Amino acid sequence: MVVEGFFDCLRVHQAGYRNVVALMGVSLSEAQEQLLLERFPQLVLMLDGDEAGRRVSQQLAARLWGKVSLSMVGVPSGRQPDQLSSEEIRQILRGASGAPGA
Repeated sequence: MVVEGFFDCLRVHQAGYRNVVALMGVSLSEAQEQLLLERFPQLVLMLDGDEAGRRVSQQLAARLWGKVSLSMVGVPSGRQPDQLSSEEIRQILRGASGAPGA
């Protein structure tokens, strides 16, 4: 699972999802991409529910499409993963095709 920031990462981890990493922003470097592709056969993008997060989700999906099994989940508008309860995170991820269980 790929999120934007370290607080998002901690919150998703606390919700029971152990394989979560943070971009530390809204860009994916070549080095980050290589590490993700080398280590994970499946990625779930769970970026913030703001305009920037949605735009970057689309850009990353286009960039990673065909390189890895990819799912995107929508965080409620105006919110980010670190503002969600564990149950809200699990509900969002249950609705995503291909998203891993907790």
